[in-house]
Amino acid sequence: MKKQIAFLFFLISISAVRAQTGDKAHFGIHGNIGLPVGEFRETVNNSFGGTGWGGGLNLLINPKKGGIYSPVLIGFESNYMNLGTDKTPESVYLPQLKTSFNYFNVGPMIRAMLSNKEEGIIPFIDGFIGMKILNTKTKIDNDLVDTLLDQEYVESLLSTNYEGIGYGVGLGFFKRKLKSDAMQATGSFFMKIMYQYGDRVNYVKRGSIEVDQEGFITYDTGRTQTSMVMVQAGFLIR
Repeated sequence: MKKQIAFLFFLISISAVRAQTGDKAHFGIHGNIGLPVGEFRETVNNSFGGTGWGGGLNLLINPKKGGIYSPVLIGFESNYMNLGTDKTPESVYLPQLKTSFNYFNVGPMIRAMLSNKEEGIIPFIDGFIGMKILNTKTKIDNDLVDTLLDQEYVESLLSTNYEGIGYGVGLGFFKRKLKSDAMQATGSFFMKIMYQYGDRVNYVKRGSIEVDQEGFITYDTGRTQTSMVMVQAGFLIR
């Protein structure tokens, strides 16, 4: 009986040592697909089904020193998505205009790993809070001929930014590979689905950008919630 207890204690000790080794950091770069829901889907209302497309990155570090295992990493994430474009017809004062509608967010993030095994599929949960921005940028709609003749107009005529606080909760996974050296970096595919929500913010209404009789660019604004499901897929280095 004593031998069995001693052996059990040995196994527990080995498991504890194994659990003390952990990732120093996670660096991820990914593509984004945004699926607005509710009111925000009607606000986006673009030609590709009301979705957003873009990319982002995140960096999370182990808060414990010396390579000690931590199931929690802390850091930040930043994302960009294009929500479509509008065209404003040529006027007496300006050629045809093109306006892009964009979404940005950036802020601190925390990641909790749901498994401490040294290799295999590792599920995780992310929590995010930070700034979100609905941006529009209006410029001359240069065509290929203008570009080839080097006769492009001013890059940007109008830019708007409307900010708010955003929150997010996500569930994802990556494949952990066994390291032969603690200092060795390994990479793997990762995927995450995150639900984002937060403050209602102002925005420029689609189809409202015009050039008035005095040559000024005018537009209408509204106010919307920004709830969406964001699907991320990319490459993680740890």
